[in-house]
Amino acid sequence: MVNILLIFYNCLLLIFLVPILLAIVLAGKKNRQEFFYHIKERLSCWNIPQLDKNKKTVWIHCASLGEAKAVEPMIPHLQEYNIIVSTITKSAREYVAKIKGISYFALAPVDVYPFIASILKKIKPDVLILIETEFWPSMITCANKIGTKIITVNGRISKGAFPYYKLTKFFWKPFLNLITFISVRNEHDYSRFVALTNNKEKVGITGNIKYDRDFKSETITKESLFFNSGDLILTAGSTREGEESIIVKTFLQLKENFTNLKLIVAPRHIARVNEISSIMKKNNLSFELFSKLTDTKKDVIIIDVFGKLQTIYSISDIVFIGGSIVNKGGQNPIEAAAYSKPIIFGKYMYNFENESASLKNNGAFEINNQQEFVDIATKLLSDLDFRQNVGNKALEVVKSQKGAIEKNIKIIKEYL
Repeated sequence: MVNILLIFYNCLLLIFLVPILLAIVLAGKKNRQEFFYHIKERLSCWNIPQLDKNKKTVWIHCASLGEAKAVEPMIPHLQEYNIIVSTITKSAREYVAKIKGISYFALAPVDVYPFIASILKKIKPDVLILIETEFWPSMITCANKIGTKIITVNGRISKGAFPYYKLTKFFWKPFLNLITFISVRNEHDYSRFVALTNNKEKVGITGNIKYDRDFKSETITKESLFFNSGDLILTAGSTREGEESIIVKTFLQLKENFTNLKLIVAPRHIARVNEISSIMKKNNLSFELFSKLTDTKKDVIIIDVFGKLQTIYSISDIVFIGGSIVNKGGQNPIEAAAYSKPIIFGKYMYNFENESASLKNNGAFEINNQQEFVDIATKLLSDLDFRQNVGNKALEVVKSQKGAIEKNIKIIKEYL
């Protein structure tokens, strides 16, 4: 059954690969640069150095920058092994390149069977670690065939994605059951994986490894952005289409009472920077792009580079979590909470339901409309003690959830 599904999957992937490549070529210079960055690695041309034959080998596969950062605290615990890390995005690869203790890193090959088989033949990993939702059929099948133990760390299936997986269970179940052990974040993820695999024995709750990061290692100052130390900063992180207009209206209303208020907008997709710039122009707001900051006065900064949002949270006074006013499932509020920042989000946080539930009314506020956004932000901005108290509660939530790295390392070493 697995072989039939794998053939079907690979044929389908190859059929759609041509129009996908064409779309990337036509999508603009930035998207082309992203895809063709180290293109040979995506085609399984890995220049792997000679690995220590006296050590077992661990291959960690993650997708984007967030997952790469989450993986970092695991690396010191695995130094007795050869460690290979693969990523999907350019920003994740660049981040991984700076992590000490990794034997080799590269972009993951396209999940076509010959490409994956070629890599696995070269490195022969003892354990393959898949972070969160990196369920690539060819990768899983090839690893299983050569006897590699496969462990999912921080496994998650969101409330929004689960209906899709349930509908296509006939396809996913055979591949998920090739995974040796699925370590998940919480009870919600546990029940969903059990429903898909029909196997309670291979699924376990270990918590969210993203709580274990050393968030405060990345900080900046307000002055470095050419703001004054006394300015108040509202940061809107990972915003989606339809949210910036609401955020700007809220900001303008707040600024009537808080003249030293500044706004930082970090869109989820950087390709939308021009669209967001147009919104600022229509509302007569002075703004600059993060990549082109000057010492001129401005009301707004738009983040147009990857990997800066965490450091921006360090100087924020209030943080809004994007993708939550519009129905996109929200983004991870943990980074902002780790910096002791009061958080505001909309009602659509189902991609991070456990995190948002833990923070709601305990470091974070859920809003249903713009007026509620204004009311909560006004209360926070006008009362420093209240603002700090809410931020400290958010930090306590993060501290209470730490320990997932240790639990996952224990599981990984059991299979090594």
